[in-house]
Amino acid sequence: MTHRDPTDVLLSVADVYADIVGGFTDHLDRRYLGELNVRQWSSGMERAVKFRDGGAEHRFFDIDFRAMQADPIGEVRRLYRWLGESMSGEFEGRMQAWWDENAERREPHPKADPEAFGLNLNAIRPLFADYVEHSQRWIAQSRGEKHAWPLT
Repeated sequence: MTHRDPTDVLLSVADVYADIVGGFTDHLDRRYLGELNVRQWSSGMERAVKFRDGGAEHRFFDIDFRAMQADPIGEVRRLYRWLGESMSGEFEGRMQAWWDENAERREPHPKADPEAFGLNLNAIRPLFADYVEHSQRWIAQSRGEKHAWPLT
């Protein structure tokens, strides 16, 4: 499970929803899409914490999103070790080639305006505080650390 503060992705996800929904209507309600995403992500994060706290934590391998961006092959290698599997040099080489090729083709995506979606990100962030606290502990545990305060 890859983790980052949901507040940091809400605007981007709402913008993707707007791109999709916009193809089917002349009356796009961005504020509704912002609200919808806040509700969905809040519910989803609450359910994830409850599920894992209910005894399912051992079923997950946790990766900090920033660590995955910084060293994707290293993170996949850690995952494979956790699974008791090895990565061949060929697999690693092909993964690196794919990562490099796709990094070159990524286009910068302009940031959407949070106000257009009715989102005040500073007001929303506390909704995810419990999940963020749990995710930091989960990530630290997957790395064999006692804690990871703060994750930067």
